[in-house]
Amino acid sequence: MMKNGPFKVHVYASWCTTQVECCFKSHKTYVYGCHCLANLYFTDVSQDGKPGRWELARTGVPVLILDKGETRARTRRMVHVVLAERGTGFALWKDVIDNLSSYQKSAVTFHTMHLSSDHRRMAGLSFDVPDAAQEFWEKVEELISDPLNISLSVPKSSKSLKKKNRASKPKPLPGKSEISLPCCFQHVTSVGSGDKERFYSLATLGPDCDID
Repeated sequence: MMKNGPFKVHVYASWCTTQVECCFKSHKTYVYGCHCLANLYFTDVSQDGKPGRWELARTGVPVLILDKGETRARTRRMVHVVLAERGTGFALWKDVIDNLSSYQKSAVTFHTMHLSSDHRRMAGLSFDVPDAAQEFWEKVEELISDPLNISLSVPKSSKSLKKKNRASKPKPLPGKSEISLPCCFQHVTSVGSGDKERFYSLATLGPDCDID
């Protein structure tokens, strides 16, 4: 289990979690935001399959996203795990959880998985609050228990084939009265150099970039 490291981790308020979830919600998706911050670590895996020394990378809010793959732009069903920046909701890190990720709960507050881009490397999430970590783990188990969510093929039923053969009628577009106003919206008129200390996404700007 990893220690919290130099970054201070807090229990996340419900309105903060809602704000982060709204950043990633879209049509035909399910989003779950963790109720505490977590530290993200990376390590290399040795030839015998054991992880090496964990290195701290970022701190943020873990988020689970189920993309149902039922839109024209997104046709593949998949589960994403995201580390969102506190205060902005920007994605600091994102990866896919599939049948090769081997997402595991190594300890009560420490989860691990293999990176989809390179299975010789692993990512680890160290949660500060055990209850929030357990709830996040239960959501992961719920999503990956469905073979369709982790890129495993299953036999197609006769009912699904019949539905596919039927000509589907286009659904009517929602009216303006059915579209809600922006949630947790904050209008930012300017960003100064002093905000670099608050947000990692601003700190990554080059020294030649003037944001005042």
